[in-house]
Amino acid sequence: MRGQPLVPRLPWSHAKGNSCFAAPIAVRARRPTFVTTTFIPSFALPESSISHGSLFTHHLYHTDLHPESSFLPRKVCALRDTLRSFSSKNIDELHTVRNALFSELQRTRPAHDAPIYQEIYTMVMSAIRRLLKQGDVQAAAEALQCLDSMAPQLPLTPRHRTMMLHLLGHPEAFSTTWRFIRRSMRDVTPSETTHAMRALLRVNHVGEAARILQWHVRRFRRKGTPPPSSALMHNFMIQMRFLGSRVDLAPRVLQNSYTEALVHFGTLLRENSLPLPSSREDLAWLIKSLYLYQNADWAKQMNQWSSNVILACLPMYVQRLPDIGDPRWPPITSSSYNALVQYTLSYAQNPHWCRLVLNHMANSRDPLLPPSSELVTILLRQAVRKKSAALGAYALELNSPDPGDDACLQTGARLLYHVECAVRDQNTYRLVSLLHYITALRLSPKRQLQHVQASSVARRVIPFLFRRRPIPVVPDPDVSHALLLLAAKAGKVTLCLRIWYWMKQHATRVPIRLASATVFMQLLAESARMPRNTLSRWAVHSPVGQRRRALHDLRLLALNEYSFLLQHWYSRRADLPDQQFFRCLLRVMRRTSHPHDTATARILKDMKTLNVAIPAR
Repeated sequence: MRGQPLVPRLPWSHAKGNSCFAAPIAVRARRPTFVTTTFIPSFALPESSISHGSLFTHHLYHTDLHPESSFLPRKVCALRDTLRSFSSKNIDELHTVRNALFSELQRTRPAHDAPIYQEIYTMVMSAIRRLLKQGDVQAAAEALQCLDSMAPQLPLTPRHRTMMLHLLGHPEAFSTTWRFIRRSMRDVTPSETTHAMRALLRVNHVGEAARILQWHVRRFRRKGTPPPSSALMHNFMIQMRFLGSRVDLAPRVLQNSYTEALVHFGTLLRENSLPLPSSREDLAWLIKSLYLYQNADWAKQMNQWSSNVILACLPMYVQRLPDIGDPRWPPITSSSYNALVQYTLSYAQNPHWCRLVLNHMANSRDPLLPPSSELVTILLRQAVRKKSAALGAYALELNSPDPGDDACLQTGARLLYHVECAVRDQNTYRLVSLLHYITALRLSPKRQLQHVQASSVARRVIPFLFRRRPIPVVPDPDVSHALLLLAAKAGKVTLCLRIWYWMKQHATRVPIRLASATVFMQLLAESARMPRNTLSRWAVHSPVGQRRRALHDLRLLALNEYSFLLQHWYSRRADLPDQQFFRCLLRVMRRTSHPHDTATARILKDMKTLNVAIPAR
């Protein structure tokens, strides 16, 4: 009959496991027309439809509108067969099939192409789930990249979202997975990606984890999404500090990851997006990592763009410190201000930036923050380094007592007050800084000292040295060295001898440093040039005090201490004496005896044995 279909079945065969369903439609045409309802493989159908025997139907693809789309079922079946046996060994085959299918999709462009892409999406996700169970992460990443480049953005099921977040924690698949999540899972929360970030931190991929954190922090600042947790920032702090102490000896891949993390954290710091809300961690570790990067030797081999971004973070942050403004962002802590002051004075060497930081801490912060003892110590150390009496005087004024007292306005009274406070608080770091600052003041005009004597300082630090039976207190190596240096610069020979014997008394518990021994030998060399009256005051064996006998005693003292130090350092497996130590010792020998005596020859032989260059006269 005219207008009725003559062929009662489909013109192609049905393979087992790849059944296609068709329905004839009566049309008024000379030739019959059959339209397929779907060509979805049976393994890609939902489990519910397969188990109940129902059909997974879609919109019709009319071959009259797109006669060239007859190649689509063949290419989709080829992709299905490739994904069934896909692994990391046949990646090229997947790329070939994907390119062929993508070209066909671009050429045909069906009017109702959503079922096609849904079918591809289901097949690829099933293959990724199989590859993850087998542990082939690289192949799973390649399959996801194939889906991302070929299919448009489709909503993910909860099961597939969990699978993508699990795949995000693998460094091999991070780039592909993170690009796919940003396109298809824009509503992902920090709590969902926390497991992936911690998994990346465990394998020292801090750069990738910091990239996720930066994305979440920016979304929180701009769109009000939930912020990352403070516990996660604590994990970042621990891992970054651990890598920062060993990054110079780490492989190149780890150095690149550490640099990338500094770029992301530095960008957030520059944008005033750190610290996070309700976070108890300060940013001192991040500030120190940023300014230590510029002097690192390994950083010179990194990408120039990354280095420029890191070097520009702190200058911009100092000039735009966060004000009272948004209450969601907590103010930076005292440790962060101390790190910024250290950066501005020691690395940037910009006093103007230091004044900006101190002014912000005292006037703009909410609430205002008083200067801490650590800040005073940092300013004192920088005053010694820069030989700036004005900076040291400003540091002493920060934590001074009542300024109405005239005695407290004097520089000497402030110094002694700070020394007493450091001894009372047992703050060794601050006490050493004060002693070095007083030592530096010895080189300045005496009018700045205002009756601050070395003996006055020593009586406050170690009062038991001036008693007949000193209290057996173990000395701190930093304090004893700073005090010995102060007494040597002041020319107090008797005080130096007391400190030196005190250090020798506890040498079995606290080793004597090479720097302290060098200071003592230098003191003996300078004492050999003193006049007779000065030498007679502390001559060891000469009650008469003649210069010849005093020089002989000085020579014996130097030789005895030299023998003691060699045995002490050898028993402690400590550092051997260097050229500076031997230079001071030879200077003592040449000023107290004939330059070619047996003792001098023995010292020169020891220098040759220790491979120490003999200094010129």
